[in-house]
Formats: sequence, structure tokens, C-alpha cells
Amino acid sequence: MFHDQQTIKLFPCPVWLFDINSDSVEIVNRNTMATIEKMRPSEKEGQPRQQWQSPNDLHTFPEFEELNNIIKSTASDVLKQQGIETDAFLITGCWINIRPPAHDHPAHTHPNNYLSGCYYVNTPEGGDCIVFRDPKMETNIIAPPLTREDQENSRTIMVPVRSGMVVLFPSWLPHLVPPNQGNIERVSIAFNIMFSSYGETISKPLWTFDNNP
Repeated sequence: MFHDQQTIKLFPCPVWLFDINSDSVEIVNRNTMATIEKMRPSEKEGQPRQQWQSPNDLHTFPEFEELNNIIKSTASDVLKQQGIETDAFLITGCWINIRPPAHDHPAHTHPNNYLSGCYYVNTPEGGDCIVFRDPKMETNIIAPPLTREDQENSRTIMVPVRSGMVVLFPSWLPHLVPPNQGNIERVSIAFNIMFSSYGETISKPLWTFDNNP
């Protein structure tokens, strides 16, 4: 019926995974737990611990210098891989997320940024993944039954994570955290990256009238 068949994959959506060296992990995790102890409100004895999120300016704290270096190094690598002409960027936000057992984090995006990511401090068994959703809403209009689910046809993809890992992804990519099925709290640090001079340089129109008569 046909001689050959070819499949090409258009407009891939990358997600980048980095394993951080143990010395840096020890520093970041120690400072993170100390910050949690200092900043997290105390709760009444006998009540289950509630989810908690820190202020979003941790990147300005001296004790998070090591994490800043990790974020900048991994983000620089991503921009280089993508062939981005400018590598001038800044961390626009950085905060701790704690999800106790049975708590989740609903689907969301990170507006007004180019890259977002997460560093994992503690990932209990049953609370060790992040889930990404296909951003194309059209995939939910006609959704036939599947004989299998994989990267080519799934509308959601679960990515396993572990302590000491950084995951980077486009800020517009919807993501969520399923309920923590572990027995201890899941601790992570989220962050955002944006080009330093976006308004002054990159956001200008890509076309010009210079060659017009």
C-alpha cells in the first residue's frame, strides 16, 4: 500500500533534569531546613501539619548563595542548549514549598518568566514526582481511548524526582504535584528565571523598515 513511512516530531517541549553534586546538596539542604525552622509558623500540638510556602525572595538571602549558584549554572546550560543569543538573566523569585502527607499542588504556570524550576530537598517515596500537562488544549477536545500511554500520545507525563535534583522547564508549561503518598513532608524550592533586560532589548519587534525605500 505504501513503500515507506516516516514520523517527524515538531515543536518539542523540553524539560531539563540536573543531578547536583553532593557537597552543594549538603549545603543547600542544611540551610533550607534551618530557614524552615526559623520562618515556618508553629502549629498547635496534636494537629496535623499544614502545607507551607515561604516568602518568594529567598534568592536575596546570603544563606542561599549556594542555591543561587546552582540555579544560575543550570539555567545558563539550558540557554546555551537552546541557542539563546543572550545569557543575561536574573532570578525573579525563589521560595520553599512544603507538602505534608496527603497534600498536593494544583496545576499552574509561572507567568512573566522564561524558565522556571524546582530544587528538591526531600522527596519521600510516594511524593517523588512532578507531573506536566500538554499545554495544547486541543488535545482534550477529541480524546480517543489509548492502547498505551507514552511521550507521543499522553496528555500528562509524570517525571520522577529525587533529593538533590534540579528540574527546569518553560514557565508556560502547566505542571502539578500529586498528593504526597509518603509518610513525611515533601520539601522543594521553586524558582523563576527571566532575561535581565527583556523590556529594553528582547521585547522589541523582530521586524524592521530599514530596508524599505
